[in-house]
Amino acid sequence: MRKRMPEQIKQTKQRGFAVLLLISLSLTAVAQEQRGGVPISDRHSPGWERALRLKGAPLPPKFPKLGAEIERVVLENGMILYLQEDHRLPLLDAVAFVRTGAYYESAEEIGTAAMVGEVLRTGGTKNFPPETLEERLDFIAANLGVSLQAEEGVLTLNVPQKDAEEGLRILADVLRNPQFEESRLELAKRQAMFRLRSSNDTPAPMIRREFNRLLFTEAHPAGRTPTIERLGQIQREDLVRFHSKYFHPNQIMLGLTGDFKKAEMLEKLRQLFGDWPKAEVSLPPLPKVNPQPKPGVYYIPKEINQSSLRLGHWGANRDNPDRFAINLMDSILGGSDFSARLVKRVRNDEGLAYDVGTAFPTDQRDISFFLVVSQTKTESTVQALNSILDEIRKMAATRVSKDEFDTAKEMFLYSYVFRFAEPGRAMSALMRLEYEGLPADYLEKEFAGYQAVTTEEIERVAKKYLHTDQLTIFVVGDYPKFAADLAKLGQPQEIKPLQFDGGEQRRSPRVQNGPIRANTQRDR
Repeated sequence: MRKRMPEQIKQTKQRGFAVLLLISLSLTAVAQEQRGGVPISDRHSPGWERALRLKGAPLPPKFPKLGAEIERVVLENGMILYLQEDHRLPLLDAVAFVRTGAYYESAEEIGTAAMVGEVLRTGGTKNFPPETLEERLDFIAANLGVSLQAEEGVLTLNVPQKDAEEGLRILADVLRNPQFEESRLELAKRQAMFRLRSSNDTPAPMIRREFNRLLFTEAHPAGRTPTIERLGQIQREDLVRFHSKYFHPNQIMLGLTGDFKKAEMLEKLRQLFGDWPKAEVSLPPLPKVNPQPKPGVYYIPKEINQSSLRLGHWGANRDNPDRFAINLMDSILGGSDFSARLVKRVRNDEGLAYDVGTAFPTDQRDISFFLVVSQTKTESTVQALNSILDEIRKMAATRVSKDEFDTAKEMFLYSYVFRFAEPGRAMSALMRLEYEGLPADYLEKEFAGYQAVTTEEIERVAKKYLHTDQLTIFVVGDYPKFAADLAKLGQPQEIKPLQFDGGEQRRSPRVQNGPIRANTQRDR
């Protein structure tokens, strides 16, 4: 399901962290670096072999199902409820999915959805002015979170069971009756403007933004950035209009798990939401990317002592039948912490980077990127790029060893055992399937898909989906110090990043071609 970049790299690593840590306690990965087409060795010591025999097959996961534990109810106004009792702790957890998001706003409305998400939480409600809202949440030790993402709005609530009724009353008021208080809106606007103005101070937000602008282009919401001027134009009426357009009970899924009785909780929810009238909502179609490759070497000059690297090309989505083999291939290449080829070479063997990793998301509605992210010292910028490119090529040209295959496959299969262990996570998984319009057996088929992957399939998809000739190679760093070596990878093209000065935003031409000026004052 839809996730955001670049958090995908972190999330991809986290998914198998617990599993790989468990395995590493008894099985220390000591495979040798791949050279000349020869696969990493599968020969080990007698101790390794004895430890390996202690490891059984992955435990079969318990997939979440509607039934006795998780109940689904649809109110008369179309609001969908998921209820799951969990009496282990005196707590209540709630999550609401609202069918809205930044992808539903027009280019002229850019920034409105994010501002709604911010001020929905801080701007008070009909019954709770901003200061009172904060005081009551603090008093009952409740955590309330609001986020409007690309294709969904998400509200979360955690509250002790003894104050669950007040916590739910606050949540209902936030959903139904936000006030978007003017002073809180102005504060949110100033904070957003500050983030924009400071986004060029450090490489990470700048390279992420400019990479997306280059590949998505401004024809797609993911390639757009609001201007300072645009943020200043957002008024309270815009937030009210956005909320009135999308926040209706028939657009909302609410899930609760915790220390309650289903029948009693259902009655409370009917009292809080039952009189909220449903409305006809005309949702604009979600945008689709136009995946045009932008191969080449691009740079943003910045006088810092470390270069930020971002390499990528268009990838796949969840409709791709090869997605399971692609994910295992990505894990072997750079998607896992302990045994990935890029980690072993770029970090461990060559000492060029503290962190290097890949992401090849295939669980999204639309096509995303195959992505490599790393940072390295200025003087090793091109050496690190060459090592990364070499490992990508070798991934597509060499065999996958049994060690690599087993580790990657077990990471994915074991992750399903832990993924649904907590009741709240199991319920949220079912809610997300419905929100995304996916079949009820989607998770089972996904697990079976990983089970069926073979080494031959991984080798096949590596050849089919890794394209070094289509890579967008993006560097932010002290360009004059590595310009000559970078030119050996292709003619470098300077990217002029968005500039945020005063109340206006300058949109300079994005790409500048021309001769390399390695030692001019202008490049410095």
